[in-house]
Amino acid sequence: MKKALTVIIALAMIMSMSALAVPDQGTYPIVSEPAELSVTVGQDARIEDYATNETTLWYEQKTGIHVNWTEGSGDGWKNLALASGEHPDIYSIPFSTDEVVQYGTNAGIMIPLEDLIDEHAPNIKAVLEERPDIREAITAPDGHIYTLFRTDPATYILVRNKLYVMADWLEKYMEETGNESPVTWEELEEMLLYFRDNDMNGNGDPSDEIPMMGTMATDGGDFTTYLLNAFTAVPQYHFLMATEEGEVYCVANTDEYREGIKWIRHLYDEGLIAEETFIQDNSQLQSLVNKNDASQRVVGSFGGFWAGVTVSPASMENAYDVYDPIVPITGPEGAINATTSGHLGLDLVGCITKDCKDPVLAIKWLDFWMSDEGMIMIDYGFEDVNWEWRDVAAINGNTPSRYFLTNRNVLQNTTWYVSSVPYYRTEESLFGRTPTDHVPYLYEGANVYDDYYTITNFPVIAWCSDVELIAEYNELQIQFDDYMQQAKVQFITGALDIENDADWQNYLDTLDAMGLEYYMDVVEKVNFGG
Repeated sequence: MKKALTVIIALAMIMSMSALAVPDQGTYPIVSEPAELSVTVGQDARIEDYATNETTLWYEQKTGIHVNWTEGSGDGWKNLALASGEHPDIYSIPFSTDEVVQYGTNAGIMIPLEDLIDEHAPNIKAVLEERPDIREAITAPDGHIYTLFRTDPATYILVRNKLYVMADWLEKYMEETGNESPVTWEELEEMLLYFRDNDMNGNGDPSDEIPMMGTMATDGGDFTTYLLNAFTAVPQYHFLMATEEGEVYCVANTDEYREGIKWIRHLYDEGLIAEETFIQDNSQLQSLVNKNDASQRVVGSFGGFWAGVTVSPASMENAYDVYDPIVPITGPEGAINATTSGHLGLDLVGCITKDCKDPVLAIKWLDFWMSDEGMIMIDYGFEDVNWEWRDVAAINGNTPSRYFLTNRNVLQNTTWYVSSVPYYRTEESLFGRTPTDHVPYLYEGANVYDDYYTITNFPVIAWCSDVELIAEYNELQIQFDDYMQQAKVQFITGALDIENDADWQNYLDTLDAMGLEYYMDVVEKVNFGG
């Protein structure tokens, strides 16, 4: 704390000596006389008070600009704020494309940024010149850029549906059977059967082991998608894929999908999949997984986009070492898929409103956070207060590495972290840290899937200027997702008979009656302008 305040005081002295000079573009302070901006952000449970946060005070001294903060929270607050008629200078919050079309193109609440960026924001301009794909992705159908963005180079987000197996159980299985870690559907079933029939946790009870358990209520927790990928490429979301030409098709009405469901139903009937998977939330799964005593661990495998979805270092020592990801498995016809959008994180975040009296001031205030220095401040905080250099290899192998001195996930009033402003997060800023926290497990877990990506072929950001069509798209998506997900669970658990041609045909007929062809046409128009 004292070191951070020393930084602020030193900066204040520097600013006082240079306050009479009018700064050039990209230099600080931004203003020669004190100025103010109003900024609305989403509430972050880790940040005590934006107004008194040390990063706020530091940046105010750096720029000469005082910020009047408003924090929003709860369902619908963003739309209420945008529809209110009174707006801050900056909304530093995420937006969907339909919100940008509605409040930018149509209502004019968001102002175009491309000229402001080119003339007054050297850091943002440099990123867009380096990454023309980002410029294209954030450009609205009318040719204007209304928002800035956040990026995430984290390769672990490419595949959401991974399977994590208890490392000790897998090692014991391999030692006692002479088998290797499973790479085919048959080998996976063999391993699960062994888990079921043997005292894997060594507590003397060979009947308390649960070979596979998950939850439908968390990211990637539905491991059935992982299993189905051995039969046909199945995305985590929406049951739809697209060709390279932008032709949308459904995977949940194919023969391959049905064969995959038949196998999963077989696993369920064999007692290899816990029935609680389809009704429990993640907290219930966590209560079984997070056991310090290995003899009390009963769950052999679960799904997730990384192990930390379920395991918790707050509840279990060396939590991230307990479960390891295994490779995608090969199915009976040779299919092997790790289905992915192929896109790393890119979100539309931050706009300047029509009520802003000085848009140049606003874009200059935002510009710093697109620099390397700004990203380090957002990701790490103050050097020698929140982090320090260590002469050890980082996650990505580079030396030195940044070592965290403070806990990033508790209530504090020093940093903003990655929820407050638009930023350009690079691989170096994410993986240039000392491998002591959870990120190494994310990094290593992603490497297991590198050779198996199957691209869904949907654009990273889909634009459509027809707000009514987007509304229809969203409504249809919910209807079809709900029905196909419900039917999948019913086929697996036996409420519907996947072996029965009549039940399967009734499912197909229902999809047709709901308007599946029309829905896919709408999806094509929204995503590809077809």
